[in-house]
Amino acid sequence: MSDTCYLHITFPRKDLPKFNEVLKDELYDGVFWDEEMGDEHQVDAIIYEANYGWYDQVQALARAGLTFSVSHGAGAEYGPCVYACYKGELVMCSADWDGNPVIAIPRSGGVPIDDYLHCKRYWELVSRIEAETKRKAA
Repeated sequence: MSDTCYLHITFPRKDLPKFNEVLKDELYDGVFWDEEMGDEHQVDAIIYEANYGWYDQVQALARAGLTFSVSHGAGAEYGPCVYACYKGELVMCSADWDGNPVIAIPRSGGVPIDDYLHCKRYWELVSRIEAETKRKAA
């Protein structure tokens, strides 16, 4: 059974061999993506039919201590989501249709503090990932 969605993943190109090792079951013709728009410093790839938003694959990449960011659309059983992982520290947030983290506000009106802290940490990790990619490119 599958429930697929569109997925966008970005990571430092220098880590491509490690990503290929972790994602060896996803490789087709030597790559795991359908489209790639990166440069010499960064892989910026699209997977058109990521099964269950690549939940298991994202967890495996984090356990391997890798640095990356992911956004995916909705499937039949889940909504859009974003991940940021910096050297294995993984944060996951629900997202809007544009890939921005969001917090669901319950009828009571209170903002769940854990959800807020996850979204805040997501942006902190994204900033670290972007800074590292730029530093490597300089």
